[in-house]
Amino acid sequence: LRSNLDRSTAVWHALPMWGHFSGQQPQPSTLHLQCVDYETSKLDPAAAPEKQAKLALDRAIASGSLEQLQAVLGQVAQHLPQETRALTMHCLRDSARRGNVEMLQFLLEQIKTCPPAELCELLKYALTGAAMQPAPGVLDFLLGVVQQLCPGQLLELLQHAVNATARQGNLGLLKFLMDHTAAAAILIDYDEVFRQAISGGRAEDLLRASIEGGAHFENVIMMLLHSLKNLPENVNDSQVGSRQSLKNTAKIQVVKSYKKRDPVLFERLMSAIKSYFPEVTSGAQDADVAM
Repeated sequence: LRSNLDRSTAVWHALPMWGHFSGQQPQPSTLHLQCVDYETSKLDPAAAPEKQAKLALDRAIASGSLEQLQAVLGQVAQHLPQETRALTMHCLRDSARRGNVEMLQFLLEQIKTCPPAELCELLKYALTGAAMQPAPGVLDFLLGVVQQLCPGQLLELLQHAVNATARQGNLGLLKFLMDHTAAAAILIDYDEVFRQAISGGRAEDLLRASIEGGAHFENVIMMLLHSLKNLPENVNDSQVGSRQSLKNTAKIQVVKSYKKRDPVLFERLMSAIKSYFPEVTSGAQDADVAM
């Protein structure tokens, strides 16, 4: 997990008025952002100020214009200082989700002197956004930032990143993180990762996709099966996300994907399933047989 922050060539801008997220007094409940064209954007000047600011920030981030983002944040800091922290979290997540590293660099410059605990919480929002990316570039960049700015919270933030990729059902990034943390001998709580996938409704998707991916994703498959084994058993619960349903999904997908196409991989994966779930018998290898 290399640091990319030192390799950045972008110019980092500061907003002198922004400062730390201190308890400045709220401003009046009306707001008119000078940098927003209300007619074009269809923003309602009478809407709650924080809603106006969020919508204006969304448009700035979607436009890809750092100057526009800076202009909106400058007015937020001036008129809505009490909302700066929440809106910064939103910007970090959305910029990472959209893969805009230039905006992330600017935002990171604003927060880098925050107290460690606060900085850690802010970085979680960026990592959550990066977990939605199809490629690992933004996540790799942010983990480099974490190593540089928050070395004491590295394990906590890595766990958050792995949890977030699983909750999104992002198999590619999940494997990326598993490979890199294993190479660095960093211990991750994969039972918690699997619970996050279940909570996000993506556990069955991850099982299917990793099994379809074959030998390349074998470490992910084994992790998912091991964590599945550790779920509480309730034979009467077969709803989506339950131990019984997930076990059925794994077995059926292995049969569908490899019984005829790759008998060697089929036997290896079925052996793994039976080692985790002894109730799966050698004769129960047809997709239409319930486990």
